[in-house]
Amino acid sequence: MYGSESLVFIDESGFEDIQSCIYGWSKKGKKVYGEKQGKRGTRENLVAGRRKKEKDLIAPMLFRGSLNADGFEGWLVKYLLPELKIISILIMDNAPIHRKNVIRDLVESAGHKVLFLPKYSPDLNDIEHDFSALKRARMYAPVGTSLDEVIRDYCAI
Repeated sequence: MYGSESLVFIDESGFEDIQSCIYGWSKKGKKVYGEKQGKRGTRENLVAGRRKKEKDLIAPMLFRGSLNADGFEGWLVKYLLPELKIISILIMDNAPIHRKNVIRDLVESAGHKVLFLPKYSPDLNDIEHDFSALKRARMYAPVGTSLDEVIRDYCAI
């Protein structure tokens, strides 16, 4: 009934506005000087889904600010669920914005299933690897490259 192609991994991730290399080198005991500030700037956030063994993101949404439970559920109903052409199992972490009962009702009323991962288990969520690769691609992208362009390039490969 369900195969690996029915698995859809879901998560959110934040991206810093300041693009700089996070590594430096100096002799032992010497300070490393660079352009990176210690403070966080404005963050651009991404929420998306991803099928097992596929690189394309499903219903990616970029936004500034924080994602709350209502916003996540709105994205789920308005963008993600309509994109799912086959019966799917949605897999997500236990973030506080993932209200289990509400999400389960929304997902099951659309004919799909939901699976919440155990706490502190990001390695079980395949989309985490994509977010890591996107952050690395953004870090090495030319100055002025938008996050939207980085995501499009990543999905096109």
